[in-house]
Amino acid sequence: MTPSIQPVKRLPNMQDLSEKQIRARQHVAKKLLGNLSLRGYEQVETPILEQSELYIRKSGGGLSARLYDFNEPGGFDVSLRPEITAAVLRIAIEDRASSKTTRLMYEGPVFRYAAPDDLEGRSTRQFNQLGAELIGPNAPEADGEVIAASLEGLRDVCIDSAYVVIGHVGIILDTLEQIGVTERAKNFLVNAIPELKDGNVDDVRNRAIELGFISDAIVPDEQAEADRERLASTIEQVMTEGIGVSLAQNTGSRSPEEIIARLSRKLSQAENPDQFGAALEMLAKLATVNGTVPESMQQARKLLSDNGVESQLCDQLQAVIDSAITEGVDPDQITVDFGLARGVAYYTGVLFDIYASEGENTLGGGGRYDGLTRALGYMKDVPALGFAYNLDAVVELAEANSNPTEPVENVPLESDFSAAVAKTKSLRESGKRAAIEYPYGGVDRSEAINE
Repeated sequence: MTPSIQPVKRLPNMQDLSEKQIRARQHVAKKLLGNLSLRGYEQVETPILEQSELYIRKSGGGLSARLYDFNEPGGFDVSLRPEITAAVLRIAIEDRASSKTTRLMYEGPVFRYAAPDDLEGRSTRQFNQLGAELIGPNAPEADGEVIAASLEGLRDVCIDSAYVVIGHVGIILDTLEQIGVTERAKNFLVNAIPELKDGNVDDVRNRAIELGFISDAIVPDEQAEADRERLASTIEQVMTEGIGVSLAQNTGSRSPEEIIARLSRKLSQAENPDQFGAALEMLAKLATVNGTVPESMQQARKLLSDNGVESQLCDQLQAVIDSAITEGVDPDQITVDFGLARGVAYYTGVLFDIYASEGENTLGGGGRYDGLTRALGYMKDVPALGFAYNLDAVVELAEANSNPTEPVENVPLESDFSAAVAKTKSLRESGKRAAIEYPYGGVDRSEAINE
């Protein structure tokens, strides 16, 4: 006979932890936070539940699809935090309003939705982050400090083979600025870097043609102005009559798609197709520059110079690397990757990923995000950078897992309860773990039901 009430199981990708796993995580976290504390970082804690807008402003659409968001009884649209950086920066701005450098560290759970069949990377919906933020300085030495601190902490938990892969989105943005592409084209190209890195140049070029960045068609000013007027008329109708108004009204013989395509081509004329094409070709080559510091920096400088761009732009990244080496990072622990350019709406300068060894998943990463304060609604940009470990991933590799949990000594409960209590107390006072072993009183429900 099957029970009518089934056990409630864990959600997919959620985990229960044993005491051994918890102790290992606590041990590793203590080591990592201790290293940061010696560097002057102070620990803070932020709410697990925040207004969703905090994360939408920080990452744009990047995290929106992975938020656990809902409307709480007070009327706020809230989310379980998917990361901690934005809230820590808020602490620095609101609670420590000064011109002094601020160093903050944190540790705690974060939540990101992952489909049950998501096998790419770490698909757990809840995991723990531990990280640090350095707020105030705008200097390569600060970037070097943060990179060094991330590797130093891993050495403290006996992960000696760790290394960083470093990129610099600021160099790419400055390069595109010198070539002369517009802000719109710049954003398109930077977001296309992962595809360019994989060699999918034709796909990017075709999408650029569809969006009007590359076009041989010339749209006269008077035709473009007529299209604008027709669209403006339609928008006005929508504002007064509601969204039921058809875009096809007042558009003459051309379809809405034709009007939008022509306006897109008109906008593209401001992009200068030749400059855009040159930027695309150059960026496709730069995105594949990857390797040791001397080789990659030399290759990038030559590539920029050959395309009429100041090779001194690479000096920004070289200064960061030199500072990290001065802080104690072995040059062999650094790989330069000019195709590392995630989150253009967030990162503004150096960015890096942390790996345990070749072929492993990342243990964390970070970078510089000087524009985040303004994106969060504050009136000024504040230089800031930081990094975060995936603490759970670090624990899996740390030798702290070999730190055995001391077994519990069970004291049998016989006729004399007082004697058993006295014995357990004596064991605990000597530093041992001890508990009274009571007779098991549970009932196997499956057996009872089948009787």
